[in-house]
Amino acid sequence: MKKLLIVCCLAAVFSEVSYAQNSLAIRRIKIGNTYRETNQFNESERNLISGLSIVQQQKDKYWEAVACENLGLLYRDLEDSSKALRYFDTASKIYLQLNLEGSRLAMIQLGESMRIKRRQAYAGIDIGSTGIKLSVIQVTLGTEGRYVYNTIRDSSINANFADLNNIAFEAAKNAIRQLFAIIQKYDIDQDRIFVAFSSGVLQEVLAKKINRDSVSTVFEKVAQTAMPDFRSQIGFLTPNLESKYTNMGLVLPKSKDKSVSIDIGGGNTKGGYYSFGKFESFSLPFGSRTLPLISSDTALPANIKAELRMFNQTPGIQNMREVFFLGGIVWAMCNIMYPERANLDYVSFTYNDVINFQRLTTGEFTDMINYANEKIEKIPDIEISNKARKNLEETQKTFTAENIRKGAFLMAGIMNEVNIPTVKKRYYFLSKGSQIAWITGFIVFNISEKYRTAKE
Repeated sequence: MKKLLIVCCLAAVFSEVSYAQNSLAIRRIKIGNTYRETNQFNESERNLISGLSIVQQQKDKYWEAVACENLGLLYRDLEDSSKALRYFDTASKIYLQLNLEGSRLAMIQLGESMRIKRRQAYAGIDIGSTGIKLSVIQVTLGTEGRYVYNTIRDSSINANFADLNNIAFEAAKNAIRQLFAIIQKYDIDQDRIFVAFSSGVLQEVLAKKINRDSVSTVFEKVAQTAMPDFRSQIGFLTPNLESKYTNMGLVLPKSKDKSVSIDIGGGNTKGGYYSFGKFESFSLPFGSRTLPLISSDTALPANIKAELRMFNQTPGIQNMREVFFLGGIVWAMCNIMYPERANLDYVSFTYNDVINFQRLTTGEFTDMINYANEKIEKIPDIEISNKARKNLEETQKTFTAENIRKGAFLMAGIMNEVNIPTVKKRYYFLSKGSQIAWITGFIVFNISEKYRTAKE
């Protein structure tokens, strides 16, 4: 009896040790993935490899597969394709053994994305009013007639190009060189690289009476210096084209007749909707950066309010029950008001949220940031918490206090016209892909045109 008791005690001890080790391994795997999400790659690798080693010793096949999956994602982010493929393949085999078909297929798709050949990848550069953005995208035709894109890489460099002075030009040229250097890592054919100036930049160029061709020529030469094979023209998007490409890149075909998209940029506000199969666009010559609002103003100027009445007086806009907002100021609002939703593809909000955000921006900037930080501190999920904190840091780097205030007033003004208390409407921020929306649509359009031309 005494021996049996000792054996039982030892078994209990070993069980507790095993449980403790398993908990430690799971924590390390989870925190390793969080470090990856926040670009702390050395810490990510250390924790993931440590966690993997423990679960392998314990023969815990499920967490071994999860650790391998996360290591694959880490090496994908580090652009080490050989290691990434090895871990994705290992995870896929284990998920097969565990009969987890959904996870196995996901690993196969991730592995295939790492095996992308040059003919499958496209790159787009948006030279915007404030930032210059790059997206490297794989586009395939998915269900419901929608083009599905897999973003392989996205980068953004602040240049304040809409200032159109020597400093802005030099910053923008340097950004183009950096982004083309990234593109060359993916070995993409030059005819699958699309570069364009946003409609906000076009607006500033026209206002200052600068020759558009001369601006295009300058940047075409910069691009050709970085990539000698690049021979495409770098043109300017009109508000209509930018809105149309955005809609093409983000909105499901089945939703096109039910919604209106409103993009509040730094230089202008534009958007559109479909009416009897035809895309109708609109644009206003002010955004979060260019709105003529002075620091002493407590309300929008009368002339701005008059222009915003367009949203109320256009049946094609008012009849839509779904309103999709895009643009940096909407992103900033969600980062401040809803940091706990950092990982969602679509962030829903209400009329009152926008009004409260406007009020918040009229106070001290530090108070608004503290308000967001307090909300972040209450997020129990460490991965979401870290993502929200990173978003808030990016918000402070991207916007001045005055630009956030201008953008908040503009968005509130638009909502005052769009919102009808007696009509139930839904408002969303398209967080997934919103930074690259028009680029995706632009690429999809060019793909479609090539197929159409080939058939003709």
